[in-house]
Amino acid sequence: MDYILGEQGITSLKILGLLGLWIVLITVSISSVFVVENYFGFSDILNQDKIGQVFLIQIPMLIGMLLMFWVGFEWGFIPVFVSTFVLAFTASMTWYWSLLYSFSFTLGLSIFALSYYCVSFDLSLRDLKSFTFYIVVSLFAALACSLGAFVWSRFYNLPLFETLIIWKSWWVSLFLQSVIIGAPILYLFTPAVYRFRQKIFNVPEKTDVSLTWIYSTITTIVLVLAMFIISAKLLGSQSIENEIANSGIPISSDVYSSVISVNESFEIVTWISLLLVFFTGMGSIYLVGSWNKNLESEVDAQTQEIRKNEIKLNAALNQRDELLNEIHSRVRTNLTMVLAVLELQLKSDTYKTNEQILKDSHSLIRSLTIVHESMSQTKSASQVDLKNYAIKLSNRIDQSLRKDKKDIQFTVNAQEGIMLEMDRAIPFSLITNELVMNACNHGFKSGEKGSVVIEITGDKEDITLKVTNNGTGLPSDFEKKASSGIGMRIIRAFSKQLNAELDYFSTNITTFILKIPIEINK
Repeated sequence: MDYILGEQGITSLKILGLLGLWIVLITVSISSVFVVENYFGFSDILNQDKIGQVFLIQIPMLIGMLLMFWVGFEWGFIPVFVSTFVLAFTASMTWYWSLLYSFSFTLGLSIFALSYYCVSFDLSLRDLKSFTFYIVVSLFAALACSLGAFVWSRFYNLPLFETLIIWKSWWVSLFLQSVIIGAPILYLFTPAVYRFRQKIFNVPEKTDVSLTWIYSTITTIVLVLAMFIISAKLLGSQSIENEIANSGIPISSDVYSSVISVNESFEIVTWISLLLVFFTGMGSIYLVGSWNKNLESEVDAQTQEIRKNEIKLNAALNQRDELLNEIHSRVRTNLTMVLAVLELQLKSDTYKTNEQILKDSHSLIRSLTIVHESMSQTKSASQVDLKNYAIKLSNRIDQSLRKDKKDIQFTVNAQEGIMLEMDRAIPFSLITNELVMNACNHGFKSGEKGSVVIEITGDKEDITLKVTNNGTGLPSDFEKKASSGIGMRIIRAFSKQLNAELDYFSTNITTFILKIPIEINK
């Protein structure tokens, strides 16, 4: 009701049509009360001959139940409450007893509403599980409605025997009405009603069950049990009083004291039962509240964990973006460096053939590739393991020299854990590659055997690269050739970039030593 009034307003033709149909059903519900009363003589219930006619079809309850299922509790509550109030009031009940009588039927309708709101079941009863749930809820709702029988009996001061007949007939009739009449109507018409309702009013899906609804369910159950206990106590006391008053037999003081004692004991049991029901309800509410708090705590903890993971994920994504940008920058720098060296080779090595220039270019690019491979194996985005690099470089050069029929043995002596940042590892790798390739190309002729040793050591101040070979040695005019040769020009240029000291000497063994400071002088 709140939803459609809020969405479309009271002046909407759809709302006016629905309200008109609702008023018609309320009129039918109230009219059925008078029809039943006239036919069964319900207001003359005190007549002993008509007690058996209490097995009635409660049309207001049937209409209210269907309206409650199809459009909402408010729509079903009003027809039931108004109709039962009219029934009780026209049966000469006072207005406040009539309100209490009407409340019992509303209580039964509340059992339906709370049960189906807290537990999701198919209202069209298309499967055995849904039908079984409907049967169970119908039984409890009928028992809740049957509290009206105790109200009726209490007002008219009916004997216990007649009260029990009315009560049994009452809840059995309501239960059978729900099963025999209500269930087939729900089965046949609920799907069509829901399709029509969705088409006309676009009703949203049912929201999640709140604590208020759960507390209301517990309160309703406690209230029903308490009313049964109170009703039983009142009827028992009244029956005892009526029997004593109507027996016409003098009662001795001992018997009277025993009856009073039994009545007081029954009253104590009643109060104990009420307290047990009350504390059971309060305990249930407390347990549900504690469970909800624990659940909220777990949800909050999981939410915080998710947020932490989200922060970590965002940080990782930012780091990945920075890494990608840095990789792009380094690739661009490396390619620029390769282009510069290739241009220098093309301009300087005019005496070399195209095949030799391509081999030198291949060697240069291979060296850069090995640097990136070594970096990926160390699982570092910014540092290169120099020992790993030297081993890979020597293996690749050894494979390429086999084609030239040079039998050169490579040895790598390097300390573990010596690392260089990527920006400095690139020029280091190009220097190492040039020193090793120069030793292989100029120190040994085709078919000769020899050895090349790569040593890498380090301390707190410097990293030392030492490349030695036992080839023919450096020529006497090495300085002159070095000034015009592309290899030594590359070595010296990158040594300057590293702020490194380059030294070399040649006796029986040719040695090149490069000392790279760990800290960069700015």
